[in-house]
Amino acid sequence: MRATTRFALVLSLGAALASQCASVFAAHPYEGFWASTRKDCRNDDSPNRMSIEGGNRLYWYETRCRASEITADGKLGWTMKLACEGEGEKFRSNPRVSIAADGRLVMDNGPVGQAKRQTYVRCEITKKR
Repeated sequence: MRATTRFALVLSLGAALASQCASVFAAHPYEGFWASTRKDCRNDDSPNRMSIEGGNRLYWYETRCRASEITADGKLGWTMKLACEGEGEKFRSNPRVSIAADGRLVMDNGPVGQAKRQTYVRCEITKKR
């Protein structure tokens, strides 16, 4: 097999694999920094802020969770099984996360907050960890 033919074969195989794996490396629409209000976005110490990183790690002021069994539930909705810890306790939660038509993140049955539903706005800030 000629070198140019082998190169073309390897290149096309690589392109095919990359297209199959692209969705694995793509960011999820729910990832990022979120807060209850725009004012909370600017307050680094606000308990009303959260971040979702790597598609499966959720952080609040004093609570950290790792998601497993993330399942699509509608066009912009997902159900998750969370293993969490906060304030010295370990617990589980099974929220539904969705992106509303106005771009807000809606979390039903979340692990933090007293309400059964929390609504967050996206924060346009840089991460300082």
